[in-house]
Parts: sequence; structure tokens; C-alpha cells
Amino acid sequence: MSEIFQKSLRDSSLKIEDVLSNILEKKISTNKNLNDAMRYSVLGGGKRIRPFLVAECSKFFDTDEDEIMQIAAAIELLHVYSLVHDDLPSLDNDDLRRGKPSTHKYFSEAIAILVGDALQALSFEILSETYKKIKKIDQINLINSFAQYVGQYGMVGGQAIDIDINQKDLSLNKLLEMYKLKTANLISFSCQVGGIVSGAEQKKINALKNFGNNIGIAFQISDDILDVIGDEKVTGKRVGSDLKNNKKTFLNFFDIDNSKREIKKYCDLSISSLKIFGPVPETLLGLVNFIREREF
Repeated sequence: MSEIFQKSLRDSSLKIEDVLSNILEKKISTNKNLNDAMRYSVLGGGKRIRPFLVAECSKFFDTDEDEIMQIAAAIELLHVYSLVHDDLPSLDNDDLRRGKPSTHKYFSEAIAILVGDALQALSFEILSETYKKIKKIDQINLINSFAQYVGQYGMVGGQAIDIDINQKDLSLNKLLEMYKLKTANLISFSCQVGGIVSGAEQKKINALKNFGNNIGIAFQISDDILDVIGDEKVTGKRVGSDLKNNKKTFLNFFDIDNSKREIKKYCDLSISSLKIFGPVPETLLGLVNFIREREF
């Protein structure tokens, strides 16, 4: 990884951690157990790729950094909700997340469900608050797009496909549809935030949408590879989870070497998507190369 990317990701992670911690201190429940479980789930771990993308892609536009970081926090809260629910016994049944026991293992399954519910609601609460430098119409467009990207048309719809992923007639196209909805959608939305809240030209928003979709699919394929050959101490997740749950993945259609070639293809497509903005920033090039060579 390039030093510029590493420093930028590290700085972004520290900023978003502070923002998330402040939000959770202010938006407290009357139930201590729920508060503790929310903080346990959200703070102190994760790559924070989505907030990083929100911040870096927003630099293509005239945006306010503090307001952008609030939106980035909302997206990260939604992402954490999806992870907490994804780990539940009724879905992936994973007992390790970010190198520590999953929320339902550390607390209880019931609390984990409530944590996810609370984080989802909190993410929309943050997006609907007053932003001085964002026009109301752009804020409405942001919230509406967010709902579509994460609900039944998007991330949740992808999760529904994932439940049925063991079907013998599953095609590669259906698998890629699931990857786009379940993983790439939220990454793509993160890339579009700056364009949406600044009322940018649709062609620029579409370019960022394509950038996010391509790196999102590449990211998910690399996840499939790491589930087979990854180091649990590095990834912070159980290796072999997909095999344990009899899930079909990209490796049902391609071997590891060819899967890596597909990752390169999607990474190259992501870079091409950004031509409309001129030279690609070193930070975004670094992220693409991180996904291309990912080990965690």
C-alpha cells in the first residue's frame, strides 16, 4: 500500500471513530445494556472503507468536511447494523467479527437484533438533521437514495438472495447481482454522497456510482478468496465460514488465480470510471490497489 493511502486511511479512521463516539454519547438510550452493546458493535474496529470513500470522493465537489463526516458516520452505522444482523445464527451464524466475539455472542441474540434495529434508525436520524450548507432538496435526494440502496431494492434484497444462495441452479450472473446489492451498493452510495449533496451533474454522480460498484464487487470477490486462504489473525473473521454454511461463492465458478484476475478487471474498470474528473487522486488509487492486493 502507498504511504499516502495508508496515512489518509489512518487519519480518516481516527476522525470517524471520534465522530461515531460523539454520536453514541449524545444519542443514548435509557437502557444501559443496549447502549453498551451499540458501542461495542460500532467502536474500536473495522477498516472504515465507506467513511473513507465518502470523505475522499466528496473532495471532487464543494462540500463542508464536518457535514460530510456526519453523513459518513450515518453510513458506517448502517453498515455496522448489517454486520451485526449478518452474524446472527439465523443468517451467517458467525461468532467472530473484527477480531472479537460477534455482538450476539458477547451479549445475546436478542440484544444483537435490537442493536441492529437501533443503528439503522440512528443512521436515518443523523441524515435527517439540519445541515447548514446542504440544500433541503439535496438532503431529501440523499435520504431517498440511501433508503433505496440499503432496503429491499438494495442491501437487504442482496441478503435475501444470499439466504437462497445454496440453490443448485445459481448462475454467475445471479451471484454477481447479489454482490452488487449486498456489498457494492453501500460502497457505491458512499462514493456518490458528495455529488448528491452538492447538486452535481448526474454524469459525475454516475461516474462515482460506477466506481463504487466495481470496487464493491472486487472487494466481495477478495472476501471469498480470504474465506478460503485468509489468516484469521489478520482478517479478524473465521476462515471457512462460507464452506461451513454451504454457501456458493465466486470460487464455485473460478479458481483462485482466475478470481484474482477478475478482481484486477473490476479494479481497472473502477479507475476508468473516474476519467471525467481528470487525474485520479493518489488516495483513491491506493484504495483500489489495496483491494487488488488485499490480505485483510
